Amino acid sequence: MTVDAPKPDVPLSDVVYAQVRDLLREGELAPGQRLSEAELCDRFQVSRTPAREAIHRLINEGFLAVNASGRPCVAEIDIGAAEEIYDMREAVECLAARLAAKKATTEDLIDLRAILNEQRHGVSSESEFLPINDRFHGCIYRISGNRYVQRTASNLLVSAAMIRGTTHGKYDFESFSLREHEEIYQAIEDGDSAAAEAAMRRHTRHGRFQRIALLTRRQD
Repeated sequence: MTVDAPKPDVPLSDVVYAQVRDLLREGELAPGQRLSEAELCDRFQVSRTPAREAIHRLINEGFLAVNASGRPCVAEIDIGAAEEIYDMREAVECLAARLAAKKATTEDLIDLRAILNEQRHGVSSESEFLPINDRFHGCIYRISGNRYVQRTASNLLVSAAMIRGTTHGKYDFESFSLREHEEIYQAIEDGDSAAAEAAMRRHTRHGRFQRIALLTRRQD
C-alpha cells in the first residue's frame, strides 16, 4: 500500500498520519499492536522521516502509546479513557446539533434525510450500521459550519472507533438508534436548537452507556 499523492504543500508526514488514523478508525490495527517506523515505511512506501513524524504525532494525540520496551503501539483504551472520550463526544455532538438546527439549508436537510432513509430501509449488522451512523453524524458536523467542531469530532471519531473495535458485534443499535436519529433530524428540520441539543444528548448518553458497559464486561 502506498500513500495517495499528497496535495501541494501538504507534508508527507501528514498524509501518513491520516492513513494510520483511517486504519485505526476502520479497526485494522488492534489495541496493543506494535507499529514501527519500518512497518509504516514498508506499508506506505515512504522514508523514515515522515513515518517517524507521523508516529510522534499519533502518540501525542493519544492514538498510539509507548509499550514497556519503549516501542510504539496502538493505544489500549481503558474505562477511564472511554469515559473521558464520551464526555468530549457529548459536548461536541450536542454543540454540532444545536448549530445545525440554526444553519441547516434545504439542501442540507435533503442530504441528512437521505442518510436517514438508508437506515430506515434496514441494516442487518453492526458492520452495516456503523458507516451509515458515521455519515449521519458527519453530515451534522458539516451542517454546523464550525471548523473546530469538525476537527475535534474527526479526532473523537477515531477514538470512538477504537472503543468499538473492542466491543464489535455486541452493540444493540436496533432498539434505539433509528428512533433517536429521527428525533435529532426532526429537531434540526424544525430549526429547534434546544430540542436538537436535547435529542443528541439522549442519543450520545445511550450509546455511551452501552459501549462502556460492554467494555467493562470485557475487562472483568
